Amino acid sequence: MPQLILLYDTACEARVQEKILPLLPKDKLILHPWLEGALPNWPEGTQVITWLADAALYQVVPQAIAKGWVLGLLPHPEMLEAAKGFKVPNSLEKVVAQLDFTAEPIVVDQLYCNDKLVFNAVSIGDPFGLRASSRTEKLSSRWRRFKLLVASLNKVRLRAFTLTTDKEKVLETAALGMVAVDRGDASAFTRRVVDKVVADDRQLNLLILSPRSLLQAFGFLIASIFLGFLGINRLPKYLGLIKSSAVKIEANQPVTYIVDGQKFKSKIIQLRVDAAALRLFNNFLETSSLGHQTNGKEVFRVQGLPIGEAKRELIAYPLPWIHHAGTDEFKDLFLILKENAKASEVYLTLMVLATLLALTGLFANSAPVIIGAMILAPLMSPIISLAMGVLREDNSLMFESSRSLLLGVGLALGCATVMTWLIPLWSINDQIAARLSPTLLDLGVAIISGIAGAYAHSRAEVAKSLAGVAIAVALVPPLAVAGIGIGWFDWAVFWGAFLLFLTNLAGIVLAAALTFMVLGFSPFKLARKGLVVSLVIVVLVSIPLVNSFARMVDEHGVTSSLEGQVFHGTRLEDVRVQLGSPLLVSVRLLAKEPLSLVEVDLIKEEVERTLQRPVRLEAFLVLVR
Repeated sequence: MPQLILLYDTACEARVQEKILPLLPKDKLILHPWLEGALPNWPEGTQVITWLADAALYQVVPQAIAKGWVLGLLPHPEMLEAAKGFKVPNSLEKVVAQLDFTAEPIVVDQLYCNDKLVFNAVSIGDPFGLRASSRTEKLSSRWRRFKLLVASLNKVRLRAFTLTTDKEKVLETAALGMVAVDRGDASAFTRRVVDKVVADDRQLNLLILSPRSLLQAFGFLIASIFLGFLGINRLPKYLGLIKSSAVKIEANQPVTYIVDGQKFKSKIIQLRVDAAALRLFNNFLETSSLGHQTNGKEVFRVQGLPIGEAKRELIAYPLPWIHHAGTDEFKDLFLILKENAKASEVYLTLMVLATLLALTGLFANSAPVIIGAMILAPLMSPIISLAMGVLREDNSLMFESSRSLLLGVGLALGCATVMTWLIPLWSINDQIAARLSPTLLDLGVAIISGIAGAYAHSRAEVAKSLAGVAIAVALVPPLAVAGIGIGWFDWAVFWGAFLLFLTNLAGIVLAAALTFMVLGFSPFKLARKGLVVSLVIVVLVSIPLVNSFARMVDEHGVTSSLEGQVFHGTRLEDVRVQLGSPLLVSVRLLAKEPLSLVEVDLIKEEVERTLQRPVRLEAFLVLVR
């Protein structure tokens, strides 16, 4: 049977005698005090139980690997990093109870950084808090750490790195910092982000932090400190993950890196994992049931990290408040918007068909038909393109989209006017009347629709929601009603409906431009002029909307004050109001007996007393038996 040796810290020999020796088999045990720099030369297979601090283990573990010893680690007050890396519990009794000197030892990988042994983790660069809070950390401690890190946000700057994996995959990116661990559960942060891994998979895990804005960095701080981070399998866009047996990290300038709490500095950082390096007989790590096997496949989840122009901009300037996408990142979107800005044959044909369909639905007073016209209408595309042109001051995009928009509007008004002359109907029904008095609520709908439209264009996976946006904002029906007003020579109808269209247009352009800016498609300095012009137009359009909204609120207040009231034994229902001087109130009077003129006058006086204003009463008597 191999020797069983207890290698212990002589500074606490009394504790060894009192607490440790009674738990171990005395007949087989050989005591060996640890002497700094005096590494034993025991043969291969020697079973060594250590009760040592991290400083001593950094010397013992390489010797154990070289000589083929089997180690058993007991918790020591100063064994902090090794305890985290090998998941050794704090309870001495629990660890000793788990020791099995006759079982086959487990074999685990070992991480190195520039040939230095790593027990727990390597931090590279300035990952300001790339450590999630543990469940035991107090809220006050989290809050203090959060305030310190927020104060340093204005100094945050990314630096350039070139990463090369063992299989020659190369990534040139900009990053704030990185964390490397052998096992994903080695730290509170990585166990929430890295998939569950075993201790003998022959690969290291490298997490790369690359926020593109201060808002992203701020969100990361909140998530990591207060929320314990987000999920396990879903990486945020500002994080990248590389799994490989070795990674070479190169920087233009010497970069600070921390190995298990010890600081170093270098332009080149070599990370590697030695497979099947260390043998243990107390196993608190999860290992593969199939033995030391791996498919050798590298993981390269770096799609969200900055490269190309985006990388160059991020290392040249401090982090902006809002992420600015590089030209190469939104090239596809820009091509789509340029195509959508053109007045193609399909666009013009759909405009005619949508207008005719909307006009038919309006005269038929049919909401489903009008909804079909909303879906068919192609006006949303050039408006979103116009918003991007305004945001980026792109004259060609603004001209092309404005031209398409004017052609579409002119075509819709012309078709609606001609059809109105051909249809012998001259009455305003509910569907037409609903588009004659726009209010601030309609502007709110336009703004929300503009946000949704811009977001749907920038995210291919939500483009299918554009039909819902078109229904919500309803661009063609107001134009059709405006054409009806022209055909009837009723300028009140024309102006009310066209004001609704202008409200939708201004709201969508402003909201879409703001959304594109927040999504990073233009810096604020470039977007400022276009946003100011759009805001001024929205304010001007809002002036008549404020009056309409005030009238609507007034009408609602009058209706609420009278609906269901009982005056002189008569109940008031179905109250309708038309503002004017005097106020016109139309109401049904529910009574058990016919009312005389005197009784109606008394009811009118009660209505005027309730509203505190003169009214003109239109009463419809309903007898209830």
